[in-house]
Amino acid sequence: MTADAKITLLRAIFKEFSTTGDPQILLSNLTDDVVYKLSIGPGTPLSGEFRGKDAVAEYFRTMSSVVEHVGLNYYDFLANDDKAVVTGDETLRVVKNGTVFFTEWAVVCTFRGDKMCHILCVENLGALSQAYDAPHAGPPAAAS
Repeated sequence: MTADAKITLLRAIFKEFSTTGDPQILLSNLTDDVVYKLSIGPGTPLSGEFRGKDAVAEYFRTMSSVVEHVGLNYYDFLANDDKAVVTGDETLRVVKNGTVFFTEWAVVCTFRGDKMCHILCVENLGALSQAYDAPHAGPPAAAS
């Protein structure tokens, strides 16, 4: 898939999700062994790696009961041979305690052929961690 085709696909995915909340276009463009991860430490319903299409679909079902999107904006779409990056910002309301917060984000997508095999969402989700009394994420332990 060309860099331009990746950008076209991601624009369609983000447009659909931002207008309907439906991740179906995303789900249909994932490899069977996809890994989806947020940059949030352990202890929340959205923590950890979600492996496989079914787990990613479950992530999106869970997300709607954990946070409400008050606002979602996307700005930049960048791509090369095997990766694409989207930047944006969002305002979220934590369902558990009503906290509303703003965060800027970047989504890094790795492609295998014409499907995404790894997605990393990097953003400050400290308000979500705090709502679940989750421990602060620290650096990974040094390999021994």
